[in-house]
Amino acid sequence: MTVLAMCNISRPILPWVEVHWMTNHSRGHTFPAMVRKLAFASSVYHIWMERNRRSFKNLFLPVLDIIRKIRQDMGWKLLMSGKIQRREMYHSICINWGFFSEDVL
Repeated sequence: MTVLAMCNISRPILPWVEVHWMTNHSRGHTFPAMVRKLAFASSVYHIWMERNRRSFKNLFLPVLDIIRKIRQDMGWKLLMSGKIQRREMYHSICINWGFFSEDVL
């Protein structure tokens, strides 16, 4: 829910429907589409890593730490690709993710 909110998406969550919805709403090369794709991929990756951590090491990260890892991953990927845009129409997405602050990197 937090990751969707950072993408400026507010809708009820239906687990498997989300995959289909995100696939349909992440097409193209616009900045919001790229953020959605990266957010989805990063979320799946970090949730899977947490699953492995819990299953094999019996270690549990707090939810806020997992979200912080997703934010850092997003920030680095967008920074390295040169895709962070300082345009007014994308300002709220960038602020939500903390792209303009130094705490994401």
